[in-house]
Amino acid sequence: MTPGSRSWSRLLAVLRGNAREAIDSLRKARLRTVLGLIGIMIGISSVITMVSLGEIAKAKARKEFEALGTDILVIRKSFEGAEAEAAINVPDALALAPQTPSITIAAPRISGYGSFQYAGKEVGRGSLQGVSASFLRVNKLSLQEGRFISDLDVDRYYCAIGAGVADSMRAAGGRQLIGQHLEIDGTLFTIVGVLNEAVDNYALPVQVSANESVFVPISTAGRVVANAEIDVIIARSAAGVHYRAATADVNAYFQSRSPDLKLEVVTAQELIARMEAQMRIMTLLLGAVGSISLIVGGVGVMNIMLVSVAERRREIAIRRALGARRRDIQSQFLIESVILTVAGGVLGIILGLLATWGICRFTGWDYLISGASLLSGLGTATAVGLFFGFQPARQAARLDPVTGLQGD
Repeated sequence: MTPGSRSWSRLLAVLRGNAREAIDSLRKARLRTVLGLIGIMIGISSVITMVSLGEIAKAKARKEFEALGTDILVIRKSFEGAEAEAAINVPDALALAPQTPSITIAAPRISGYGSFQYAGKEVGRGSLQGVSASFLRVNKLSLQEGRFISDLDVDRYYCAIGAGVADSMRAAGGRQLIGQHLEIDGTLFTIVGVLNEAVDNYALPVQVSANESVFVPISTAGRVVANAEIDVIIARSAAGVHYRAATADVNAYFQSRSPDLKLEVVTAQELIARMEAQMRIMTLLLGAVGSISLIVGGVGVMNIMLVSVAERRREIAIRRALGARRRDIQSQFLIESVILTVAGGVLGIILGLLATWGICRFTGWDYLISGASLLSGLGTATAVGLFFGFQPARQAARLDPVTGLQGD
C-alpha cells in the first residue's frame, strides 16, 4: 500500500468514526436535535417553496405567451409626441402584411361599445369590434357555426357573435342563430357566425374579450362606432425574424405613409424578456425572504452545538489527552453540525415540495419541481452546517485538556 493510499484510508476511518460519534451524540440529545431539525426544516422548506413558486409563476406566464405565439406584435398609435390628427387609417393597416415581408398577417380593429338586443330583449352589453377576416386567425379564435367576417363584407351589416352573447340569445328563445337579426344601438345586423368560447389571455397589453363581443366588418364599424379609429393592429412576424427587425419594418412602413404618425409597437418576445427579468428578481427576493427563517435555524444550530461543546468538555479533554489532534476534534463537531443540518434539509425539501403542491392545487397552477431548488436546498443546508458549526467546532478544538479535566 502506497503512502498516499494509507493517508486516504486513515482519513476515511477518522471520518467514519467522527460520523458515528456525531450520530450517537445527536441521538442522546434528542430534544435539542429535534429543535435543531425543526429550525433547519422550516428554513429550507421556506426557501424551496418560495423559489419553486417563483419558477412556477414564470412558467405560467410564459405558457400564456406561447398560447398566443411568440411571434405576435401589438401595434398602437402613440400619443407621446404625436400630432392629434395623425391616426392609423384602414387602407394602410390592411396593406401592412402584403407590403411588409417581415409581417405575415395583420388584423386591425376599430373598437366600440354597445347594447345588444334580440327579439325585443337585451341580451348583453359589450364590445363592438370592427375587424377584418384575418382577425380570427391572428387571435386563434374558432367558429362554432357559420362563418366569420369576410373581406368581401364591405359596408355590409353582418356580424359574428361571441359565445357569451350566443348563450344569452338562446336563453331569450333563440334556436337557429345564423340568419337571425341582432340589434346593436338601434342598428340591425344579420348574424353570419357564432364563435366558440375563448379563454382570455392577459399576457399581452390588448384584450379581445371575444365571448362578450360582436364582430362586424371594419368598414361598417366606421359608420356605427363613434370616433371610429383603429385602436390596435395585432400582427404576426415571419419565422426567423427578430422582433427588433419586425418593429423597425412596421415603423418604417407607417412612417412612409404618414410621417406625423408615431407608433408604439410591443412584441411578445420583448414582453417575455422583460417578464423573465422581473421574475428572476422576484425569485431572488422570494428566496431572500425564505432565507431569513433559514438564518434563524442556523443560529439555533450554533446554539445547540455550543451547548453540546460545553456539556462535553470532559469528553473532549480525555480525547485530547489520549492523542486526538485539534483538527480531529474540530472535524467531529463540524460533521455533527452538517449531519444535523443535512437531515433537516432533506426533511425541509420534502415539506417544501408538499407545501408547493398544496398551493398549486389551491390556485390551480401547474405543479413544477425545480431541480435547481432541490440541489440548492441540500447545498444550502450543508453550507449552513459548516458556517454555523465552525465556531463551536473551533471552540471545542481549542479547549485546554487540563482545564477540561479539572471540572465543569
